This record gives sequence, C-alpha cells and structure tokens, in this order.
Amino acid sequence: MVQVHTIHDGGQWRNRVDGLQQGTAYDDRSCAVAAGRLIVSELGGTFYGHDVDGHVVESWASSARPRRETVTARYTA
Repeated sequence: MVQVHTIHDGGQWRNRVDGLQQGTAYDDRSCAVAAGRLIVSELGGTFYGHDVDGHVVESWASSARPRRETVTARYTA
C-alpha cells in the first residue's frame, strides 16, 4: 500500500509516492489530483491532496484493483 501526496512545489503541482517525486509537474491542481488518484487506484493505498499552504484538504483510500492479464491465443488449422 502506497501513500500519494499531491503537493504544491515551486509554482507547480506534483505527486509524491511514498516520499519520492513521481511523474511530471502539473500547472493545474485538478490534473495532478487525478493522476495521484489513478496511482492509488492501481496500487492501493491512500491519497492526500494538499493546498498551496501544505494543508491536507482531501484524502481518499483504495485497495488495489486486480490486474487483468491478456492471453493471446493462436489457432492453426
């Protein structure tokens, strides 16, 4: 389970996964939040959305989604 924090850093929004910067910077907070929530939905864990001052203004938890594996079958006649 991971912790994802969307934070304001240097005039841009960034996601940190377990304390490490992840992905690109965003100019828009809502885009960064959507990316952070996607990480949590895929890996399982807790999302924390911060405001410009660093306060947590939203949080959300999810367990990991089961991954589907695609199997390609080849048929010969």
